[in-house]
Amino acid sequence: MSGRNKDDIHHKQINSDEENESACCDSPKISQEDGYYVCLNCGCILDRAFDDSPRRAFTREEMLARRTNERVYSPIGPRTVIRGNKDAYGSLLSPKFKSKFNRLGKIHRSLTTSYERNLWIALPNLQRLQKQLKIPDHVAEDSLRIYTQAVKQKLTMGRSIDMLLSASIYCSIRVHGVPRTIEEIVDVSQVDKKKMLKSYRLICREILPDFNLKIKRITPITYVSKFGQDLNLSMKCINSAIKLVKNAKRNGLFFSGKDPKGIAAASLYICSKMCNEHRTQKEISHLSNITEVTLRTRIKDFEKICQI
Repeated sequence: MSGRNKDDIHHKQINSDEENESACCDSPKISQEDGYYVCLNCGCILDRAFDDSPRRAFTREEMLARRTNERVYSPIGPRTVIRGNKDAYGSLLSPKFKSKFNRLGKIHRSLTTSYERNLWIALPNLQRLQKQLKIPDHVAEDSLRIYTQAVKQKLTMGRSIDMLLSASIYCSIRVHGVPRTIEEIVDVSQVDKKKMLKSYRLICREILPDFNLKIKRITPITYVSKFGQDLNLSMKCINSAIKLVKNAKRNGLFFSGKDPKGIAAASLYICSKMCNEHRTQKEISHLSNITEVTLRTRIKDFEKICQI
């Protein structure tokens, strides 16, 4: 039985009921909304709508396919959307046509390339990592450019999407000089650090020359500002730490071969004691992802050079 025939039957039932009761309005326009027959002109609820379509039996293969298929996030997808239980005129579709258009919609969604399917999964993950890492929009856009180029060059073969995406984000962060450590990205994305570094080197070798991008060296001063804000230190203390780093470099303290995070952490620890904003070595080393031994070694280097 088609959708129009069902509507005609229900219209006759409603008209017979309206003979006993007063009409809802002068020109009733009946439609099925949320399980009720409602007049669209006056809003009067006339009767409940019951679905008497036959129940479809699914095969065992279809049930297993539903359980094992990975959920696909598609913020970008086919522009034509085939779904719903009504046609263009607002009439209900019959169960036969409804099943037909559900199959057409499924086929239409599956007619995509591997490149598009890859981006459907990677783009929501990129948005999630951007929010958790609190990186600017222009850095996230360059991360997406780097990742899409890596997918086009088929660098994803043998590598997971999360691994290559994390490496693209870290590469964009290094290009723009944003103070984010690799440990932060690893903790948020939950990938292996060594494998991510291999993907990062591959991107630097294969992708960055195509965009004429170069990796910027992150200095200890950049980390001083970030760690100082995370430790809730005053601007006076942060500026003193920056001056201490500059003076140490001017007096002959070599930064080459040393982790800039350790130098920044040591300068902040010294200046926090000088400004009476005491922070423990354990707190600073945990925040900067270094050991307390490294922190004490860098403090001794500052004391020798600057004679604190």
